[in-house]
Amino acid sequence: MAIVRFSVSMPSEVRDRIKAHAAAANLDVSAFLAVAAVAQMDAQDRVGRILAPFEEARAEAEAAAADAAADSWTDGMVLTAEEQAEVNRILGRPPADGGGATAA
Repeated sequence: MAIVRFSVSMPSEVRDRIKAHAAAANLDVSAFLAVAAVAQMDAQDRVGRILAPFEEARAEAEAAAADAAADSWTDGMVLTAEEQAEVNRILGRPPADGGGATAA
């Protein structure tokens, strides 16, 4: 594996902590940062593998919901004239008969 050099910017307090932890681990800063970065990436990869089935199930559920008709829960539901008038009133729709009053 080729060793490459690159610069990293960070607050001085973080740099100081890294130096202290590297020294405590008997590593130079570059080795300490490489080990820490690999450990973080491995942890993120593990989390991704753990969550992948849940993310897939969520995506499938969202796709199924998008395919379903928006008002499919009302299939077969019949409202009385009074119920429909109440729905129209709540939604701010004009009355179904145009005038709002029914002849007796």
